[in-house]
Amino acid sequence: MASGTDHPTRVLVIGGSGHVGAEICRELVAGGSRLAFTCHHGAGRAGELSASLSDTGHRTHSFALDLEDLQNVTQVVRSAEEVLGGLDALVVASGLATGQPWTGHQPGFFEITPTGFNTLMAVNVRGVFFACQEASRIMSAGGGGRIAIVGSVDGVKPVPSPPDYACSKSALWGLTQSLSKELGRAGILVNLVAPGILSGGIAGYLSQELMKDYLRHSALRRVGTASEIARVVAFLVSPRNTYLTGQAVVLDGGL
Repeated sequence: MASGTDHPTRVLVIGGSGHVGAEICRELVAGGSRLAFTCHHGAGRAGELSASLSDTGHRTHSFALDLEDLQNVTQVVRSAEEVLGGLDALVVASGLATGQPWTGHQPGFFEITPTGFNTLMAVNVRGVFFACQEASRIMSAGGGGRIAIVGSVDGVKPVPSPPDYACSKSALWGLTQSLSKELGRAGILVNLVAPGILSGGIAGYLSQELMKDYLRHSALRRVGTASEIARVVAFLVSPRNTYLTGQAVVLDGGL
């Protein structure tokens, strides 16, 4: 966003109906942002979120989005710009986990298939890449903006994690650093937020052994919360962030 603008920050949150994404949406709206967000299979949750935000007097816009469908990605970013009257910031809070968390099974390294790997990378990396590309075109024309990508501690630290998932999250860290250099001249700041284990969401599918190990090594001896992630994201995409770019903000309680 160009410096000196007096309109509310116009933000698209990809994955806004998810556990972390919904909290980011609430934090942004509470701070006065105009908001559009996406959902994939969470149409019911998206409706509930829109209704709860409307109850606070804020109108939001929601779109169905499949990050594997690049045409859909482009259409949604452009539609968000249209309904918001511009685009100042993009938040990516969507991603795919290894395997199928609802089954409680996480495939080991030797169980990962090319098909599963390709799908994971298509959603977690390729879709994010082209969402950033399209949003950056719009923000460049508007005088600048902000991008915040919610990745994972798995992508920036050597922690126990599924190798394909860590690979995809590491790619987001590389993308963040590269885009900060590429887009800085256009006034676009790009940062990564890397959470550790959070309460709620997919944490419920993690083994008790892994949770105990995490708590043992965390300086704060606890997991994080979605609201703690949301507050950091809200700062990164706000006009208050004027110089922080190309960074990974690691929120893991001090592993």
